[in-house]
Amino acid sequence: MQDIFNKIIKLVKDNTFEVNDNCVKFSDSNYKAFKFDKNNFKIINNIDSKSKIAFIDGGSSEIIKSANFSLSLIRVYYGVYLENKKIKSGKKDFYSFTYAEDKDNELFYETEIISPNGKIIPDKDDLLLSSFDETIKQGIVRANISNMANLVRRFSELRIASVLTEQLESNDIIVLDGSLQCTFTNERKYMDELYQKAIGKNIIVCGLSKTTTLMTDRGNSIANALNKFGVTGKWLYNPVVEIKSNEHKADMSFVKLHERSKHIFRFEIYKEQKEKLNDVVNILSSNCKDPVFVGYPYGLIEADRNARVSNNEKGMMQTFFSVKFGKDWEKIKDSLTSIDAHEVLDKIT
Repeated sequence: MQDIFNKIIKLVKDNTFEVNDNCVKFSDSNYKAFKFDKNNFKIINNIDSKSKIAFIDGGSSEIIKSANFSLSLIRVYYGVYLENKKIKSGKKDFYSFTYAEDKDNELFYETEIISPNGKIIPDKDDLLLSSFDETIKQGIVRANISNMANLVRRFSELRIASVLTEQLESNDIIVLDGSLQCTFTNERKYMDELYQKAIGKNIIVCGLSKTTTLMTDRGNSIANALNKFGVTGKWLYNPVVEIKSNEHKADMSFVKLHERSKHIFRFEIYKEQKEKLNDVVNILSSNCKDPVFVGYPYGLIEADRNARVSNNEKGMMQTFFSVKFGKDWEKIKDSLTSIDAHEVLDKIT
């Protein structure tokens, strides 16, 4: 048995310490990676700034689901900070109802938005997608109808960011939760709308990703590869890659936003504004001192917390709707039981 443990330990060490990484690995020809270079590290400095930072995040929870429809609550939150003090915030809730529809012998997912907040909701024409759309399906099978809620939430986050540009001023900063890459069909329309409004008012658009699936050319994690350089303090690593994709108009970096942080994050800025990268990261790092998650912007911690729909809230809404449906609820429940087996097993476990 000891031989087995020794082999496992050797394999782990060999794939952690003995890996010589050259660059970030991209499979798309629109991405030209630069080789890792210690000279690409820039020290982050503490600076005083009067620029406001708006943090945006969204959440969703599926309330009712059947094989052919899905009702979700979508929530989008923003918080605006000046010198680390929150000066404004807002939270918008609405419902999205997605249903399956046959069009020319093909199954499509169409979504209706139920909301009083017309300015932040996506356009209805952008919410009709084939059930085999590559951006919502997983693997080779038809997309789960529940996946449409992720698309609606993302479009709404970008819409509320566009609305915020009307309230922000020159050199203010918008930080989205996640990257600036357009991953859904029709998403580019909302991203370009945001870019156009931001450029018009000289407002900087960025995105910070909690996690990244990117790896090095040797299959190593980016954090492990950069930590091997032994750079101390808080830093910005750039350039990483030249991006030529129209679906991803960004300049990519990696950042360590606090000297005591153990986390390295992927950070992106709209590529037309990359000359402001150093200043933006310096300003953002001042928002990363909260001991709850040192090295991560407090504004995004708060945005995540306020955008979440809790299980208790979900349960209350399910009860609310069951009462509203009255005696018809029992008939509706019959259409839901076909997908509830997994939940039963979870409860048994």
